[in-house]
Amino acid sequence: MNSKLNHKTLEKIILIIIGSLSILFAIYYFAFKIDWVNLYQKQTGTKSLSAISESCIQCHGEVQGFSKFHNPMQIGCSSCHLGDKNSKEKNAAHKGVIKIPGNLADAKQTCGQTNCHPGIAERVDSSLMSTMSGVISVDKFAFEEIEKPSGKFHIKNIKYSASESHLRNLCASCHLGNNKNEFGPITELSRGGGCNACHLNYGDRALAELKYYDSLKITHQDSALLKFHPSFSLNITNDHCFGCHSRSGRISTSYEGWHETSFTSDEFNESEKYRLLQDGRVFEKVIPDIHFEAGLVCVDCHISYEIMGDGNFYEHKEQQILVKCEDCHSREKHETITLLEFDFESKKIAEINKITDEDRKFIKVKKSQTPIVNSILNNRRDAKLLGKQTKKEYPLNPPKFECIAKSHKNLTCNSCHTAWAPQCVGCHTDYQKNVEGFDLLENKEIDSTWVEYNGEFFAELPTLGIREEINDGKRSKLVETFIPGMIMALDKSNYKNENPELLFKRLFAPSVTHTIRKESRSCESCHNNSLALGYGRGKLEYIIYNNIGRWIFEPNYKLSEFDNLPEDAWIGFLKMPNKEHSTRENVRPFNIDEQKRILTVGACFICHKSDSEIMKESISKYENQLKNLSKECILPSWE
Repeated sequence: MNSKLNHKTLEKIILIIIGSLSILFAIYYFAFKIDWVNLYQKQTGTKSLSAISESCIQCHGEVQGFSKFHNPMQIGCSSCHLGDKNSKEKNAAHKGVIKIPGNLADAKQTCGQTNCHPGIAERVDSSLMSTMSGVISVDKFAFEEIEKPSGKFHIKNIKYSASESHLRNLCASCHLGNNKNEFGPITELSRGGGCNACHLNYGDRALAELKYYDSLKITHQDSALLKFHPSFSLNITNDHCFGCHSRSGRISTSYEGWHETSFTSDEFNESEKYRLLQDGRVFEKVIPDIHFEAGLVCVDCHISYEIMGDGNFYEHKEQQILVKCEDCHSREKHETITLLEFDFESKKIAEINKITDEDRKFIKVKKSQTPIVNSILNNRRDAKLLGKQTKKEYPLNPPKFECIAKSHKNLTCNSCHTAWAPQCVGCHTDYQKNVEGFDLLENKEIDSTWVEYNGEFFAELPTLGIREEINDGKRSKLVETFIPGMIMALDKSNYKNENPELLFKRLFAPSVTHTIRKESRSCESCHNNSLALGYGRGKLEYIIYNNIGRWIFEPNYKLSEFDNLPEDAWIGFLKMPNKEHSTRENVRPFNIDEQKRILTVGACFICHKSDSEIMKESISKYENQLKNLSKECILPSWE
């Protein structure tokens, strides 16, 4: 009897415990759910539960690391990753999931959907960082497949001509349409990735989690094991730009003061003077850009309508670039704009950066009439730039008198303030059958490939030349900086029965190298320098004999068998340029009259130092000085 009673009592006790646990579990569950709702309401100021009603939250609800505007408590998971947000069955819920959203292949359905960033995916796809239009047209021009280095092209549409195959083998990875297919941060080796290329950020915790996850070596990936998500934000660092822009024009490396060498990774010795990139190239420390030294990052100057494009299809990068030095450093009153006048995109960027002052004056970019969101003006003259990374204020000093004087009115800021430019002299390119290569557009190995053999590398002052423009019906000439785009012997004979003739190209390219310094290059470095004038390296000397002055030039490099010019030259000494001389239709080296005018001033520097009073006065009074020359002044004879 007691045993039966004890048994029934035990059953009751067990039922009471089970019931109590069920009640506690229910209380905990609903309390936990209410905590999420409270958190959501606190972050967004709304009472909507649409985001956390997704079934995704059941498995991924504990994930952290998101930026404020991409928190799944606000936008859910499916807005980025798609899938079936209503299904509670794993396989069904994951059907159609995009593992790494933001690639241009699906950006219109993810980042670019109507409720998020509409229209931007289309803009990015037509921008030069996606199309590579200028790279394609110049390459086709060099291969003599088109008559001019112009036209509108898109890298995703190229086929298999000799030049297009060359691009596939050596160039086509650096476009935003190249998919990012693996988890991980943006690195020096990163190429493409669409929106990820600029906006993806892995913090320490996200990196540690990914490293641990990879160490598990799971056969079938299960992202539910990852509890810390990388962020998607406006925290755009120079590292995001580095992968692509450390190639070709080498803007990223030059900006930081690094110049490529011909050393191999095996020859690299650890030191502060040298740097080994992840791709194996060795760089030497030179002089960094003054903006880099101050802590400014790329996006402190380059606005969203440059980087992501403005919806127009441009042929070359100088057409897409909007911000100029003169927008910030001006002797005129800055054009201003207020927060209330901002376009939608600029206003959103201001909101994210917590800029709310409606009375604040911002610099208006003259070319686009859009604001520089991190600028501020007082009395329309006292201009400052606020560093997006450093959070410091930087005064935007106006140019000195010498910069705007009559004699220098056609000089761009770069022509005087570029400290050095990366240059490569002489290369050979040919197609090699049965040599393993890689198609960078289709991301697959191939059995034959184009190969380039580089010449010597230099970090020296750039060559100067002319860009001709027509604005408002008026033709203008601007002195710009140039580097050898390709001084190249091109052998197409092994490529699909191409013309066996060996091509030779001497094409210089306009280059904004991002090596700006406060101090300018010297007057002599322009007027008495053979490299600056386009003759190449050598001894440029002014000789006076029997009261007759003549300039003579002795090149360092031997004359090319192809065009009888020194290997590193753009033009011959006091000669007219060849017909094909540049990677742009509207740029050229100095003509003979311009060379003579430059060298005439150069003759003055033989006796007068550039900082002497007479030479300072010549900046604004040169024509008058020519009329009142001393008998001791002997100007060049050109006969």
